[in-house]
Amino acid sequence: MRFALFLLTAAVLTAGSGPKPALAGEIVGEVSIIDGDTLQIGDRIVHLAGIDAPELGQRCLIEEKSWRCGLEAALALRKLAAFGAVSCTSENDAPTVTGACQIDGKDLSEVMVGQGYAVALPGAVPSYQSTQDAARDAKLGLWRGDFIPPGEWRQGARLPGETSDTVFCVVKGAINEKDQRIFYVPSDETYGDVTIDPDKGERVFCSDDEAILAGWSRFPRE
Repeated sequence: MRFALFLLTAAVLTAGSGPKPALAGEIVGEVSIIDGDTLQIGDRIVHLAGIDAPELGQRCLIEEKSWRCGLEAALALRKLAAFGAVSCTSENDAPTVTGACQIDGKDLSEVMVGQGYAVALPGAVPSYQSTQDAARDAKLGLWRGDFIPPGEWRQGARLPGETSDTVFCVVKGAINEKDQRIFYVPSDETYGDVTIDPDKGERVFCSDDEAILAGWSRFPRE
């Protein structure tokens, strides 16, 4: 869900060779994590500009052993947000935006790339690529083994042996008492309390993208 929104801000983020410019419009509110490149701030969804992280249901390989790289990327972002001050800006006030975010004064997108839990998108800030090269050389995060680029994974590409039976689908699509379709991710405080009942039409998804495309929402309607 990142690439299309990213194109809207790529030109702004890559303009000039000096410090990375801030977009107009500060986004404020309580911060929670949806996945490795998506935050919820108050009642808005912010996709980290210039990067793509594995989806929550995505798995990667280390020496032919599968690991839950999507969940680990989300956990890495959650740890950063828990122990640092996150601030984001966006060029518009839509409910879902691509944003330039900082963590204790550092570019949060670049921090995730530097930890190896996200890849730089084409046209991103030039320093992201050198940061990614360093993470790959150090075998950090995803670079410890083999992985499908997140964009290709969303299009259906899978590692050898990875099938729909082995994908770890952790996004819960529930239907509330008002018949509203709401999805929950592992970082939600109430996630463990949500039980999926297929007979009601509830289901699980492998990513927040998939849930949204199927008609589920992050927020209940008033």
